[in-house]
Amino acid sequence: MKQQIAIYLRLSLEDVDKRTNSVKDESNSIAAQRLLINRHLDQNPMLRDLPRIEFCDDGFSGTNFDRPDFQRMIEMTKHGQISCIVVKDLSRFGRDYLEVGDYLEHIFPFLGIRFKSINDHYDSEKHKGKTIGMDIAFKNLIYDYYSKDLSKKVKSAMGMKQRECAFVTCVPYGYKVNPDAKHQMVIDPEPAAVVRRIFMDVISGKSCTAIAKLLNMEGIQTTSEYKGVKRRNPERTPQWTHRAVLTLIENIKYTGTMVNHMRESRFIRDKSQRRVPKEEWYIRSNAHEAIVTQEEYDAAQDAIQRRRGYKRQAHDQADRVYYCGHCGGKLEKANGTVFACPFHRYQEDSPCSKVHWRKTSLEEVVFEALKRQIEIVSLETTTTQKVVKKKGDDLQQQLVILSAQIDSISRDKFSYYEKYREGGITAQEYLEQKEALTTKEAALKEQHNECEARIEEAQKMSDAANEQQHTVSRMTGLSNEQLKAHMYDAIERVLVYDAESIEIVWKFNDIESDTENEAGVGA
Repeated sequence: MKQQIAIYLRLSLEDVDKRTNSVKDESNSIAAQRLLINRHLDQNPMLRDLPRIEFCDDGFSGTNFDRPDFQRMIEMTKHGQISCIVVKDLSRFGRDYLEVGDYLEHIFPFLGIRFKSINDHYDSEKHKGKTIGMDIAFKNLIYDYYSKDLSKKVKSAMGMKQRECAFVTCVPYGYKVNPDAKHQMVIDPEPAAVVRRIFMDVISGKSCTAIAKLLNMEGIQTTSEYKGVKRRNPERTPQWTHRAVLTLIENIKYTGTMVNHMRESRFIRDKSQRRVPKEEWYIRSNAHEAIVTQEEYDAAQDAIQRRRGYKRQAHDQADRVYYCGHCGGKLEKANGTVFACPFHRYQEDSPCSKVHWRKTSLEEVVFEALKRQIEIVSLETTTTQKVVKKKGDDLQQQLVILSAQIDSISRDKFSYYEKYREGGITAQEYLEQKEALTTKEAALKEQHNECEARIEEAQKMSDAANEQQHTVSRMTGLSNEQLKAHMYDAIERVLVYDAESIEIVWKFNDIESDTENEAGVGA
């Protein structure tokens, strides 16, 4: 195992005072944790000279172990790259009693990892073959209960603010948080003017699509852009859409009415929330300054309802794998027969307007590409299986040789020891030979571990190739009609650029197929 110390630091949002944006307890700050741990290591003669690597999760709760740097640290321990983990106290490592206990009593001892919690005076080196100790177990339990109690208090305080119909969650576009009262909204002049304009345009008869297109032409920032919200797909160009305008129009908060308790968590640490029946909502009029009057809001709703005189038809969803190659948006299926990118409606001279295919023509091209791809993957998979098998056999042979060399060094050590006991060599000669053999043994063991890791990797590649071969073989045995019926099982997504170019990403292979429609069949 590589002798490397992991310094783990964590600061959660609960540790920060939101009013002053400062750490409530300065000893829990990242800088303070780093200083304490490094000072402790510098004073430890056994650890001070070992290389250190820092892992820091800033802004993550201790009740959730799905933290990026925590997971990176655990992965490195599994691969033998870390021998010791040091934290300020157990609460920095985690606040889940059962999971922290599992790491301390089972996972780390199994991996041979030394764990030190400085303020808890805990060092796993002193607990080998024993449990973690009653005091540490109680501290761990207290941290867990503290976290749950804090969650209950926060939920209770939030519930009280909701019943008072104060602002508690995200501020709607057009408003901002009152700097003098954090649970009150005030009008943000620039976006509020956009909101009012949208309401007036809807009342005057403009469609949501036309309004969105006009806003994009004028370069007005979208709601997420204005708020600086990170996008799920950063490659997509942000733009106003029919749905964005409609969502804004339907928000009653623009009349000065506050609505809270529309969703709630069912239990502490619930990862999803349930919808609350409308009769249980908390509603109060004149809770904040209005951007539009109630009459203007009602007029906008009436204008929208007049345009909703059609019924949406249900279509097959299996083919929802087609995306625009220009904006990345999912293609819509008009009348179930034509694929097109809806975003060209919101931009003048948009390249998205080139994306327009008849469903039957597009599926014919994709189907032909699938048949060719099956042939290619079948050939490549067979080659991969042969290469991986040879690689695995070579590595197994190398592993046998390394194991034999390590065993030989152990015998040589014993042989030199016997010579020393019998007086054949001096103590100095014995120690020199032993040190040389130990150094050689360490190098061989590192090679041995690397070889085992490569064998494991080769086995994974072999399993993946076998699974892929099974999938391809199953598809090869299908008739054209059967293969068409299962065509979308093999496709991750299809990027459509125009009536001649598409790009297919397959599920069963990393190869991306660029297909040119030479016949030029389109809609």
